[in-house]
Amino acid sequence: MKTIAYIAIVVSAVSLIVGIISKLTLTPIAIVPGGLEAQALLGFANTCLLIAITFILLGLLKSKE
Repeated sequence: MKTIAYIAIVVSAVSLIVGIISKLTLTPIAIVPGGLEAQALLGFANTCLLIAITFILLGLLKSKE
């Protein structure tokens, strides 16, 4: 579980940095054909952080049992 949480945190950090760069330059990032706008990247970073928090809390709950 910790591994999934760490992966989600790293993916979130990368997505957050790319989203901020996209927002500052006002251009979509060409990861996929047509590009991804900053709002999509920042929303993905938000989702990854929520997944990481969920797995960390789940790990804490299982360790207490």
